Amino acid sequence: MKTTKIIATGILAMGLATANLHALDTNERLELLESAMIEQATTPAQKSAVSEYLANVAKEKTELAQALRERAGSTRGGKALSQMNEKKELLRRAEALEKEAKKYQTVSMDLNAKSMQVAQN
Repeated sequence: MKTTKIIATGILAMGLATANLHALDTNERLELLESAMIEQATTPAQKSAVSEYLANVAKEKTELAQALRERAGSTRGGKALSQMNEKKELLRRAEALEKEAKKYQTVSMDLNAKSMQVAQN
């Protein structure tokens, strides 16, 4: 009986360990999908659509960053150290979102310029 439990536990542990190796978080999946969309866009209409999508993502990230900054500026009561740490974390996240938004905006503008160039030819 002990041997069966040990073997079953070992198989379960191996299964869980290998399952985590193949798991991607949501952000990584989204980045892969977006890079595939960018690479597959060949016609001016496709490039324009992808450019519009990326511009919308950049806008959403900028708005979320602004909301985080506003939240960091408000007081909610509680311990001063806790508030200070939360404020730092919110500002760090807002800055990271703004960097991502700039990246999306740059790629969007590049794609839009390429679609205009192809359309003119």
